[in-house]
Amino acid sequence: MNRTRALCDFLAGLTPEQVGRENLTDIRYKTLDWLGCAVAALDRPCAAGAGQLLLEAGGAEQASAVGFPAPTSAQNAAFYNGLISHALEYDDTNKVAITHPGAPVIAAALAAAEMAGVDMLTYAMGVAVGYEAMIRLGGAVNPDHYTYWHTTGTCGTFAAAAAAGRMMGLDGEQLETAMGIAATMASGLVYVFGTDAKLVTVGNAARNGVTAARLAMLGFSAPRDAFAAPKGYARSAGGKEDLSFMVPQPEDPLMLEDAYYKIHASCGHTHSALDALQALLEEERLSAQDVTGVEIRVYQVAKELCSAYRTRQETEAKFSLPFCVAAMLRYGRCTLAEFAPEILGDPTMEEYARRITVVEEPAYTAAYPALRTESVTLTLRDGRVLYKAVDLPVGKPPRDFIETKFFSLAEMTVTHDCAAALRNTALTLEDSAPIRLLGAAARNLRRK
Repeated sequence: MNRTRALCDFLAGLTPEQVGRENLTDIRYKTLDWLGCAVAALDRPCAAGAGQLLLEAGGAEQASAVGFPAPTSAQNAAFYNGLISHALEYDDTNKVAITHPGAPVIAAALAAAEMAGVDMLTYAMGVAVGYEAMIRLGGAVNPDHYTYWHTTGTCGTFAAAAAAGRMMGLDGEQLETAMGIAATMASGLVYVFGTDAKLVTVGNAARNGVTAARLAMLGFSAPRDAFAAPKGYARSAGGKEDLSFMVPQPEDPLMLEDAYYKIHASCGHTHSALDALQALLEEERLSAQDVTGVEIRVYQVAKELCSAYRTRQETEAKFSLPFCVAAMLRYGRCTLAEFAPEILGDPTMEEYARRITVVEEPAYTAAYPALRTESVTLTLRDGRVLYKAVDLPVGKPPRDFIETKFFSLAEMTVTHDCAAALRNTALTLEDSAPIRLLGAAARNLRRK
């Protein structure tokens, strides 16, 4: 069975009716969330560096790079937008695929949609296709693949190719070719986590996906079943033997529905513990002074990636459970504000972190990645011991929360009126309106 082709035929044939109005509306909110993450990152050093590369590269005026007044090439826009939209570690995630689907998929879909001159509905369908590919492929190869490979970069390249290919009108056979080209371009290592190199992984996925789709459209050839063949990508990159999950079945819901929004501004492997701790603090009306000890029990991947206390830079601290839990203890939240340099270097945070231990719980490891169970046990100064476990992070907040999150992010770098205009365009642009109007709104930002 050619599983890659089966997936591509499904993606090429997906209709707006199958996606449904509720999901099409959610795609607008996913786009808004993505835009907030990208706009808020405009003042970060990584955006300056990637922006310098963009200016040096030049290129045809095909697509919008967030915050740049003039359009640039679709490939350059996809790279830049993918990179900065992941810079804050605040973009959406998926548990089964162990990935951030929005960063590469929306970056690629928006760039390819502008280049192809399509409307808002066609763009939304490309996003739906990209999420389906990302989560299907990531879910098929993980958790084995994630031992070394960063799914957002690896499977994200295939997903970006699918999203871009849909914008370009590729059929199932052509999408399979695009994935065959993507197979030799997809990369990304877990080893680079906590550094800016992780962002390059995401930018590359978006850019390489657009390139793969464009080359397929131009008639390039590629091997069949490049993802699932015996010597194909999945086997080469440490995927598990059973890849059946990559092929949708008639009764399956769209994978888009299984992606969740980030509530905390840290690595997703910290979120269940943060949810549990936040609930305990609020339910019992506790402060950090009430707590003498915190035991966090986690699954193996969270222990390996996030158990150390690291605060040399923001990117490290977002992968540090002791720091994130200390921030929740002290401030009752773990937002971007808690990763400010003065807090990273505050000795009080280190003092709080000494109260925290992180322990692997074998039962939680066995349930991962279908569940991301983490538990918190608090020892209180008055002698009480409190416990709470969370199986999956809070990830389906009300839409007003998503809008509030967007404004809190966007207004870090742009005026309120500018943020409001961008919000209105993302959420109210007519289905038949050209997507270039959203691209223009993302370019023409009035900075603070």
